[in-house]
Amino acid sequence: MDRTTRRQRPPDPGPQSSRHRSKRIACRQCRQAKIRCELSTGGPIPCSRCRRMGHDCTLDTGYQRVNRRERLEELEKEVQHLRSSVSASRSVPNIPTPIESFHADASPVVEQGSSLVNEDIFLPDISAETLDHSTPVRAVRGQTPDEPATLALPSSSTAPRTLEFLHFTGTQISTLFQIFFHHYNPYAPLLDPAVSPDEYYARSPLLFWVIVLVASRRFSEEPGLLVSLTGPVKKILWDAIANPPHTWHIVQAILLACLWPFPTSSLSSDITPILLSAAHTVAVRLGLHRPEAIQDFSRTKRRLSPDEIKETARTWATCYIAAQTVSTTDGQTWVSSDWMVDRLCDGDITGMIPTSLKHQLMISRFMARVCQFMSGHPHGPTGLPRPGDGIPLLALLEREYTELCYGFSDNLSDENNVLLNGAGLQLYVFYLLETSDSDSRKRALLRAYKISTETISKLAHIDAGSDATQYSPISFFRVVCLASMFILKLIYSNLSIFLDIENGKRSFTSAMILSRRVSIEDNDLPGRTSKILTQLWSAQARSGQRDKEPGLKLKTRLAASLLHDSLWTWREEFGGQRSMENTPPGGMFCYILYAGLTNSPTDLRLIGTRGQNVSIQDPNSTTSQDVAYVDGLTLEDVVDAEILALLPFSLDADALLGVQG
Repeated sequence: MDRTTRRQRPPDPGPQSSRHRSKRIACRQCRQAKIRCELSTGGPIPCSRCRRMGHDCTLDTGYQRVNRRERLEELEKEVQHLRSSVSASRSVPNIPTPIESFHADASPVVEQGSSLVNEDIFLPDISAETLDHSTPVRAVRGQTPDEPATLALPSSSTAPRTLEFLHFTGTQISTLFQIFFHHYNPYAPLLDPAVSPDEYYARSPLLFWVIVLVASRRFSEEPGLLVSLTGPVKKILWDAIANPPHTWHIVQAILLACLWPFPTSSLSSDITPILLSAAHTVAVRLGLHRPEAIQDFSRTKRRLSPDEIKETARTWATCYIAAQTVSTTDGQTWVSSDWMVDRLCDGDITGMIPTSLKHQLMISRFMARVCQFMSGHPHGPTGLPRPGDGIPLLALLEREYTELCYGFSDNLSDENNVLLNGAGLQLYVFYLLETSDSDSRKRALLRAYKISTETISKLAHIDAGSDATQYSPISFFRVVCLASMFILKLIYSNLSIFLDIENGKRSFTSAMILSRRVSIEDNDLPGRTSKILTQLWSAQARSGQRDKEPGLKLKTRLAASLLHDSLWTWREEFGGQRSMENTPPGGMFCYILYAGLTNSPTDLRLIGTRGQNVSIQDPNSTTSQDVAYVDGLTLEDVVDAEILALLPFSLDADALLGVQG
């Protein structure tokens, strides 16, 4: 027999090897510690290790090792849950019913340490019709009769939860979920209101806490709840992103945090674009853009049920809408077309997503097409068409926009109509980027002025009946900013002779009021924007120039060029970005104060000629009057130290506020 044959011959199992395999046993303690046990060699029970350490030595051939770290974490969570339940039963012995809670006295919602919150003050200001069990809940905004809404009433059966030092009872959690699905979810119908809070927590604790965070934005009974939740929710949000594998419920949580973003005081500190990039990346890796072939993106064989396919379609549609909104505001391009988006928009798969979400998706797809169409010209740094070539392209896009408006007919909700007008205004920004003096450009800008005033009036009317600006996503605030800056740009141009200036003043005033209503805390971005708009108007009124061609100096931000051009105008006027040689008398205020030429900065008024009185309604008053924004600006109006934080560069606000001694 040759050497190859001897190598391939299997070893002959003998009685000695059989006895050796049968003795490979160990007691429970040695098996858990992965240590060789004396029992494998026929030693006595207990083994020497168990005798030395005082363990109970038992032989169990079916025993499986336990991951002690995971078990310890489970036990810690269980102990924390039991402590919270015991504390809740001791702190709130009598849980009030939802109706009784309206008549209870309010007390602080969030307390430090182990103290709990009172359930009776967590209930929102909702009409009795909503809380009446015998009356069906009315259909929420943005839903059609074929999309019924089911809102669960607060239930004490919901399990209590704890997030760091914050403790919530079951009724409190149910109430916050009711607030979310009643006021917020209709604007972006991403989640199912019929799912219980406990089930959302089982799906994703991050998604659960983001829902609670969004619901706390306008919780008037405890204004500090949002501030208390922001830090812990941000922590678990970043932890979830940094620790894959991910699920589509994490994508949903990120999208909610982007549609209703964390409060911020400046564009440079806004983390929304970063979160949206992460959400889009995770969504693509999970295959949410191809739900019917999701197995291609998974390590295991899997097919989604019809309900799961609908949920993934809603998630991908919302991801596309949110990303397009943010990228357009930042002046970036986004994917102009997507196979799944086209199917959802063109009706290939009817009933897959709610009608209101489908309309928003169609609007976002159009805006993506505009940005992609106008930025695909790499001959210059702006990416725009050559001079003279842009007007015909814009005319084609404007015709497409008109067809889109007619295609919606009367099925478009008032809220989505505002978003549609916002997409039109983003299209008309490109006319400001053109240097042509053609009549077609002038007519297009006049149409933009009309859309701007109508958009602000429509949103003000909606807000008067439903508090839309307080609960709507950030996209509505951005439409208001764009419309108000269009009004400001065109009123003080040579096109003003063709405009209804008084209507523009009223719309501009309404825009400032709406911006302040969007604000959820002092010195956040919407609140500061209202101040910036006021100061920009006053600066234009002082100059009084209405003979210049409307245009933009900043031309590299696509549809966001108007926004960022206006911000740079404000920086030049009030942010110290203008040189001393070119500073007009009205702009010397900051430099006079910096030089220490006055010992009473709070009594100092703007030095320079006074312009005409412009009637602008003060957002803090109920009557229209000639406000001091035009006649003279106080120190607080011009060099607000909190507004200076909006700048993306470092500026010593204390120096501008005066150097004493």
